[in-house]
Amino acid sequence: MSSFKLFISSTIGKKVLVATTGLLFCFFLLFHLLNNLVIYTGAENFNFLVGSLEKIKPLIRILEVALAGILLVHIVNSVTLAIQSKKSGNITTKSETKKHNATLSSRTMLFTGSILFIFIVTHLSTFWYNFQTNDDHSAYYEIVTSSSIGFGNIFITILYLVAMVLLGFHLKHGFNSALQTFGIKNTSIGKMLSLVSVVFWLFVPAGFFSIAFWFGILNGGK
Repeated sequence: MSSFKLFISSTIGKKVLVATTGLLFCFFLLFHLLNNLVIYTGAENFNFLVGSLEKIKPLIRILEVALAGILLVHIVNSVTLAIQSKKSGNITTKSETKKHNATLSSRTMLFTGSILFIFIVTHLSTFWYNFQTNDDHSAYYEIVTSSSIGFGNIFITILYLVAMVLLGFHLKHGFNSALQTFGIKNTSIGKMLSLVSVVFWLFVPAGFFSIAFWFGILNGGK
């Protein structure tokens, strides 16, 4: 077995994969949010933006496949680490408190990750699917803001709001774990990156949350 395969099959290797894929997905979330915030400027601008993406659809398909692969690697290794952590929880260590906290943290990440996975499936089966099958480029804004598969559906709205709160907790812990995995948590660059990470774990979820809250709650799906 090659040294690379040995590394990625090890615990630290899996943690590096989880951290790396998580960071890559965060950059996608930031880009996705910046595009979605255009919805606040009105239907015309939002519909134009979404419609213009049709011109680069082949590139988007490639990026979607890459994102699916990144997400799959993240999920598989996260679940594997959670299982390993649970098994190791039965082994006595020098610090029972540290062991308990690590196990609790892993369980929390797995729980929030599971809810977020359900959210992703819902998002793909509603917004994403209808954007792909819709031929009327003037309807994108309405699909998001007031349709029964968008924020005109209170259950969809609540799912989005809850998911974004959980995403914030998931990303905050994820960034903390990533800095620890890369061995830079207590360094000057680690402290700087910890401050920068606020953009991802606080402002990105808050941005998506605001869209769901504004159109689904304050405007009653209108």
